[in-house]
Amino acid sequence: MTGGDNGDLHLTILVVDDEPSICSFLKEILTARGHEVEVAHDGSSAFDLLDKRTFDLALVDLTLPDASGYDIIERAKENDPHLVAMIMSGLTIESYGDLKRYGVDEYINKPFSFEDLIYRIGKYERYVRIMRENRQLQESLQRERRKSGFFTAASHQLRSPIAVLKEFALLFREGYGGELTEKQVQYLQAIDDNIGRLLSLLENVENLSKADSGSWVIRLDEEEPVEILERVTNSWRTVLERGNLKFVEQLAGNLPKVKADKWAVDQVLFNLFDNAAKYSPPGGTVTLRCYQQQAGYVTIELENEGEGIPDDMRKIIFEPFARLPEHESAPGLGLGLTIALELARRMGGDLVLGSGHGGGTRFSLNLPIA
Repeated sequence: MTGGDNGDLHLTILVVDDEPSICSFLKEILTARGHEVEVAHDGSSAFDLLDKRTFDLALVDLTLPDASGYDIIERAKENDPHLVAMIMSGLTIESYGDLKRYGVDEYINKPFSFEDLIYRIGKYERYVRIMRENRQLQESLQRERRKSGFFTAASHQLRSPIAVLKEFALLFREGYGGELTEKQVQYLQAIDDNIGRLLSLLENVENLSKADSGSWVIRLDEEEPVEILERVTNSWRTVLERGNLKFVEQLAGNLPKVKADKWAVDQVLFNLFDNAAKYSPPGGTVTLRCYQQQAGYVTIELENEGEGIPDDMRKIIFEPFARLPEHESAPGLGLGLTIALELARRMGGDLVLGSGHGGGTRFSLNLPIA
């Protein structure tokens, strides 16, 4: 096969010529080179083939008993505009404008040599490969858009019944269903906690769908790191303490402002705190640090104690739905870190995984200095 790195590329080729010897010759040499070849001896047969399938390349005689080669190429291009069209003829072409008008890419004079034909086909192999890869990419994007649309629609549909459940739980807590026993209060608390988890899951699914579809809008402003952290830690401090976890803050003074989307940073830190709360051992410590790096970034670190992440999982931990085997039963879908990394990078920063001082896990959010 010619074409350098395209040695494994097999083309689907249509050969149309009213001379059986030429058709046999072309089919033999092209099939021997790994291509799939269909042959037609007249326009009618060619049109029948084009009604059934598409081709990468067409080698067409200009003059046929019942059609012009231009007509066949025009039909083939209707099926696939990226098809490579080659006209074969012993006639002299007076105007190359006709070739261009009918979508002809190459003109081959008869008689032609084996080497000349292979050279001309080889010129287009890279083009065909790119067109195939582009087509596959477009199909993949369409699948992702459909999947993203499904997740978004499903999450919206689920929000209504969950909101109703939350309202009824609130009514019971406020005594509208009568006085509750201690055991019923515990059950109601479990219901309320799991409703919160469901809403968190739905939010992560919606956020991932936005990231996949490119509809996530990031608005960068100058933000004070300490103000961001105060806003987030005020809600998480109580959650960590309720989970029997010690919370330690180590914030450097005189921190510069960062360029960030306030909401996006909140979402990143929410997912990091959620991760720490889930996977820290009872009685463990969660440490929050914030300091300025020399390379023009402010780093926000969240470190928790525990077993940490094995080396073989570090490469995939940011991928969607990635879960450690021992954490399969933990709540969540494994989307939090995927979303956090996507948001960090959209703000011009990064999210880096490291090891904690006590063998646990440390995530470092780097935000550019304003």
